[in-house]
Parts: sequence; structure tokens; C-alpha cells
Amino acid sequence: MLNPGPEPWTLAGAALVDSTGEEVELTRWQKAPIPANGAGAVVVGIKGERAQLGCPCTLKLWEATGPRTVTLGNVTFPESKAKGP
Repeated sequence: MLNPGPEPWTLAGAALVDSTGEEVELTRWQKAPIPANGAGAVVVGIKGERAQLGCPCTLKLWEATGPRTVTLGNVTFPESKAKGP
């Protein structure tokens, strides 16, 4: 992720919102704040079984100390293959 701002960006929360407005909180991990005018990585995931969301979804990431939010629309997931016996 790129941070074009003058302050570091630290991930505070993440959620998926489906087409009906249902929101699922995601687990998140960030090794270090993304430096000002720099780049870094964030990792998000769903705990346990994947929720039955009506996708496409919107991914929202928000920072710890300010108003900057990252919003990615039209997020979809591949069909999961059924597990055999």
C-alpha cells in the first residue's frame, strides 16, 4: 500500500461490507506503520469459516489516529471447492 500523506499510516481496523450492507470484521496484521510518502504491506483475513457474503464486497481499512480510510470496491472471491468425504 502507498501512503502519499505527510504522516505514517497504522492499520487500526478492517472490514468487508457486502452488497446488502452486512459487515464482517477482519483480522489484521501490519509489521510496521507505513512511512510518510512510503509503501508498506497490510494483511487481512477472515477468522474461521468464510462468511456467506453477497459479493462483490467493499474492503475498508482505517487508520489508528486519523480520518484516512482506504476503500476498495468490487472485491470478489473464487468459488470454493467442496471438500470430499
